[in-house]
This record gives sequence, structure tokens and C-alpha cells, in this order.
Amino acid sequence: MTDRDDEREPLDESQEFDDPSPIPDGEQPREHRPAPEELAVEAEAEASGDIASDVTLTDREAAANEAAERGRRGERRDLVRWGLRALAGAAAAALGVGAVLAAGAVPDTARVETEPPSSIVQPASPLQTRVCAGPALRIGTADGEDALAVAALAEPELALGSRGGEVEQRRVEIAGSAAAGDDAVPGGEVVVQRDEESALSAAQALELDSEAVRGFAASECAEPRLEQWLVGGSTRTGRQAVLTIANASDVSASVDVTVYGAEGPVPSVGSTGIAVLGGSEVALDLAAIAPDVPDVVVQVTAVGAPVAAHLQQVTTRGLERGGFEVIDPVPALGSAVLPGVTVSEPTGLETQEGYDDTVPVLRLLSPSGGPVRIVFQSEDGSTIESAGSLEAGRVTDFPLEELPVGTLAIRVEADAPVVAGARTVAIAGAGLDLDWVAGGQPRSGASAVAVPPGPGATLHIVSAADEAQEITVDGETVQLAAGGVHEQPVEGGSVEVAGEQLVLGVAYRSDSEVGGFTASPPGPAAAGVRVLH
Repeated sequence: MTDRDDEREPLDESQEFDDPSPIPDGEQPREHRPAPEELAVEAEAEASGDIASDVTLTDREAAANEAAERGRRGERRDLVRWGLRALAGAAAAALGVGAVLAAGAVPDTARVETEPPSSIVQPASPLQTRVCAGPALRIGTADGEDALAVAALAEPELALGSRGGEVEQRRVEIAGSAAAGDDAVPGGEVVVQRDEESALSAAQALELDSEAVRGFAASECAEPRLEQWLVGGSTRTGRQAVLTIANASDVSASVDVTVYGAEGPVPSVGSTGIAVLGGSEVALDLAAIAPDVPDVVVQVTAVGAPVAAHLQQVTTRGLERGGFEVIDPVPALGSAVLPGVTVSEPTGLETQEGYDDTVPVLRLLSPSGGPVRIVFQSEDGSTIESAGSLEAGRVTDFPLEELPVGTLAIRVEADAPVVAGARTVAIAGAGLDLDWVAGGQPRSGASAVAVPPGPGATLHIVSAADEAQEITVDGETVQLAAGGVHEQPVEGGSVEVAGEQLVLGVAYRSDSEVGGFTASPPGPAAAGVRVLH
């Protein structure tokens, strides 16, 4: 008993019950037999004519008791109803668990396992699109009077690689290149393939030899994407970098351009919300966005429609022509393979002022930073490995001149997305030239790789597979070790390659010219969709 119970007043005689035992549920109330004291009270009340006080209390208690009994009956019905539901749910769960346990208890010899029927559904008219870099461009007039004028310096030669399907070609038009009634400058070629699931390949090559520009460049026609990266180039004095952004669709795109350097993203004005109308191409002088950046990586992101971007690089040192190059876009992924990177003999030219970019380098950028592993592999299988860490958003150049002279495959692996490119050079008395080899991704199956004309065309193959395999190159069998490399000369036109997890590249080289491209794997439009029946 608590102190609170002690404070209560004791029950008086009128509140005592003659039968303290409770009435069991379902039993009818027993008839009340009044005690002599109750009879005496009632007699006095009848005599005085006032029995309201005692009767009122009795009626209230009776009404309260009746309401409480109705509530208890409702609660009992609810409890029964929910109890039945719970039992039903428990029974269903027990049946499900029992079925699973029973299935697990079935002997292996009595159990039949089967894959659900499925098939690869190819669209009635699968569409693949590739957009080429187009002609070599110059922004601004030679006399400097019109800094926005766009002129075409040379037209490329195009090659296609296709194993079937209907192929169509058309060209986009460079926006704003027509003035005062002049004809617009045509942009890149758009190549479209229908009704064929194998990868479409298209590539172009062009050679420049004028008073202002000299060099050779080969580039792959790119698949339009919403995000892409261009690794290579410079906007320092004497280097003009022209960024082309082509929209092959019928829908306008809004494009943002971000330039990265050794110190991170370069602050710029007018590099966001660039409108690229459907069927048109925009050409930008990258130095107007990010001037005096010696080690460039460009990120291009689009909204509204995918686009294809390329970066044209022209180098001049005073009156000396230093080469021409077209840089292809790549995606940011956790790994990249660079086939056919040539490390040439040092000439000492790089020690002269303004010639520090005439040496081979590996350029890397990780947007988020982190550890990176690099493997340099020669054709004989020998490797040199290196590991380090990349700072987020900062471009890093690794000199390659201390590596053995020859052709290498470079493998880059990182814990976060990374983009990679390697500069190679050709130095001779006839002139200087440069090329940026793009980091590529493996492809599987059979595909035809376009080979535009050029000096000393060579096919480079790098295996990303963990096992040795037998591949075919134009019908000829080649034994390729796990992670092995292979190279062979090829003729212009196209070359057909079949194998698993292969990275392919085509390189061109003479004493004073160098160029090439890395073939990209087929896009999602060519893969089809697996449907379960």
C-alpha cells in the first residue's frame, strides 16, 4: 500500500458490497437481496418522501457499468477478429518458409534447375551514329581584324569500317561561319548505320602543309555522348587549340565546357550554356576560355542532346611550324589502355626555349583523385610498373623519355574514374609533328576498324583478357597471350579483327609526321536488349 492509498478516506457503510466476488463473463447477474440496513434506509426515505440522492448514485453506477460491459464486448470481438487475422498471416508465412525449406531439402538428383527463356531483341532499325572532326580549322584572320572568323584549311579523307547494314552520310554546318553572304563552312561528317549490331567504325585523316601550319592528323569519328573528356593540347603562346562541338541530332543541346590544368579547374567566362543547334557545329578558340594553360584536359557536358567534341591543336614557334593534331574524346572510367605509344630517342631539342613540349609524356586526370597504377608494356612482354596518387581535378604529366625506346602499351588503373592520353612526337629536318594517343576500352567479338590513308599505318592490339586466346586479323590467326600486345602493318580502307577484350589502335608514322587514334568499343545502341519470356 502506498502513501496515496493511506490518504484516501475509508469506505463508509453505504459503499460496502454484500458480495465482493466478481461476476464471470457470460453469467447473468444474480438477483440482489437487500440487507436489513438497506431496508431500513428505504423505509425512512419512503416516510420522508426523499430517495433521490441514493437512487441517482445507483443509476449512474448502473449506466457506467452497462457502458463498460459494452466496451469490453467490443474489445473482445476486435481481439478475436485481429487474432484470427494474425493466425492467418502466421500460417501463410509458415507455409512460405516451409516451402523454401522443403525445396532446400529436395535431393539434387530430384531437383531440376533451368534458366528462364530469354532472347536478345535488336531494334527493327538499330541506329549508330559517329561524328567526325571535320576540316582543319583556323579561328581568326591572319591580319587579326576578325578574331571570330572561321576558315577551313584542309579537308580530310574519310574511311568506314562496317560489317553490314545501311550506312548514310551527311555533314553538319559550323554555326556563325557564314557572314556577308559567304557560304557557311562545313563541319564534320556524320555517319549513320542502321540494321547492324556490330560496331560502326569511321575515321578521318588529313595532312597540312601551308605557310602557317604543317603536320598530319588521324582521328576517330566519335559517338555522341552527354559527357566526354579530351586529354591533350595547350593554350600557351604559339599553340592554338580549336574545340569543335557537333550536334548530329534534331534537338538543340546546351553545353558546358570546363578546362583543367595543373592547378585544377581554370576559371572562365562564357564556357557554360553554349547553345549547339541540331544539325550544327560550334567552333571555339580554347584560349578565349582558358588562356596560357600548358597542360590541358577539357570536359564537355551536354543537356538536351548528346554531342561529339574534338580538339584541334596547331603549334608554331615563331616562324617555325610545329605540327598539327586532332584529339579524340574519351570517357572517364576506372581504367584505360593506350596502344601504340612510341618513345623516341631524345634529340636535345627539348632543352631549347619553347621546345619543352617536344618530348613524350603521359597525361592523367582524376576528377576525384586517388591512387593510380601504371604498367608500361613492350611487345616482347617486358613490363615496367609504377604507382602513385593523383590530386583531385589536377592535370599531371609524367615524362616518358627515360623509358626504353620503342613502342609501348600503357595500362592505367585507378580506384576512381580517370582519363589518360599520351603525347608522341616526330622530329626530323623536314619538320616537327605531334600526336596524342587516347586511352581506350576493350571490345569483344568481330568488328571492322576504319583505316584512313596515311604514312606507315600500323594496327596495334592490346589484350585485356586474363587468358591466352586466338584472335584473327583479316582472316589470319594470331596467338595472343593473356595481357599480350600485337602490332602489324595494315592497308588503308578497313581491317577486320575478332577476339575477346581487345583494345585496338591505328598509328601512323614517318620521320617528320605522326598521328593515330584509338578505336572506341560499340555503344549501347548496338548491343540490343535481353528480354525474359
